[in-house]
Amino acid sequence: MTPILRRLQSLRLLRGEDLTVTIGIRQRLVFAALALALLWYLARPTPVALMAVFALAALILAACAWARQMAARLSGQRRLVYTALQVGDQLEEIVTLRNDSTLPVLYAEFRDRSSFPDYTRSSVRALGGSSTLQWRAHAICTRRGVFTLGPWDLITGDPFGIFSVTHTYTQRAEVLVYPPLAVLPPALLPRGRMQGDERPLHQPTAAESLNAVTTRPFQPGDPLRRLHWPTSARREAPHVKVFQPEASATLWLAPDLDAAAQAGSGPDSTLETMVMLLASLAAHLLKQRMAVGLLAFNGAPGLDSAARVILPQRGQDHFWQILRVLAALQPAPNRPFARTLAQARGLLSARDLLLAVTPSLSTDWIAPLHHINRGVQRRAEVILLDPETFLPSHRPESAGKAGAFVLTLAELGISARVLRRGDL
Repeated sequence: MTPILRRLQSLRLLRGEDLTVTIGIRQRLVFAALALALLWYLARPTPVALMAVFALAALILAACAWARQMAARLSGQRRLVYTALQVGDQLEEIVTLRNDSTLPVLYAEFRDRSSFPDYTRSSVRALGGSSTLQWRAHAICTRRGVFTLGPWDLITGDPFGIFSVTHTYTQRAEVLVYPPLAVLPPALLPRGRMQGDERPLHQPTAAESLNAVTTRPFQPGDPLRRLHWPTSARREAPHVKVFQPEASATLWLAPDLDAAAQAGSGPDSTLETMVMLLASLAAHLLKQRMAVGLLAFNGAPGLDSAARVILPQRGQDHFWQILRVLAALQPAPNRPFARTLAQARGLLSARDLLLAVTPSLSTDWIAPLHHINRGVQRRAEVILLDPETFLPSHRPESAGKAGAFVLTLAELGISARVLRRGDL
């Protein structure tokens, strides 16, 4: 009897690339009772013992047949209505349970293993024979990021509780939750110069000319068509061509993602405020027909834990590309802002404007930023998130460090503005 139990318990039915059905034993006592009834009949072959053997065997066979029907004829499906959302939007999916068997499904338990925060579809449903059940599930998006719906399990069984049937769906649906946008105060909008004349950066001009001015080392995100093969061969390292822009309508966003510099937690942290600020700046500047680029060092695990370089472009499609990167940004350990600015220097062309966004009051990153700002026409500006205001123990009388830091930057010719908690 033991080999039979083991074989039943390990029975697996593959019903597709993303679906595995497992039939297991939930109640072992009925098999023990059948074994005792057989021993009873062998010891004393009475009609009562024979009836007990047949009754228990018929019960097990009926339960097994029912379980096989649930394994072969029951199916589930989840379908997202929208795969791209924004913080505050409502996630909606349609869940379908279909029974192609004439036997009813007395219970079907959903066990969800999604990564979406504050969302679970764990529930129990019943379904008649040869019928379909469909319902909608909802959740509010409270956090930005890239999440997955699935995998998930559908668990059922026979009405006697002897066998369990588990449908394991391994497919995953990616859900992208974009960061929220805010109305920007005019004081936070960047100011720059163009050919020595002070004027707004929202003048529509061409991004670059047709003539390459110089070369620089290849950075992640550079298109391969810009590779300069003679320089790459001479220096034994890939180099790309740097084109001369025709006007200063190009802006680079450089956020400070150093984990040691962040303050606060939750939606009111410096990180979340910085991401919302960057998204709002990109939306505003792209509407002004500016070319916007992004340089960020992401601390998320996996393939995203590297430099994310988005070359400056214009248009709404480019805005969604920036938002996708911003949605996945996480603090990067051991990534000082000075290193980010040093790498940004190699990306900047003449007349470009660099907007550094940081909550750090350390003077370590001032020198590389000042070096960028000393270019003939390149400009560097700073939006400083006052870290004191993002701490739970913040007291109004403790403010003032960020203001003094801005004065230090002004002495070096670097324009800076302070953003405090609640300003957006």
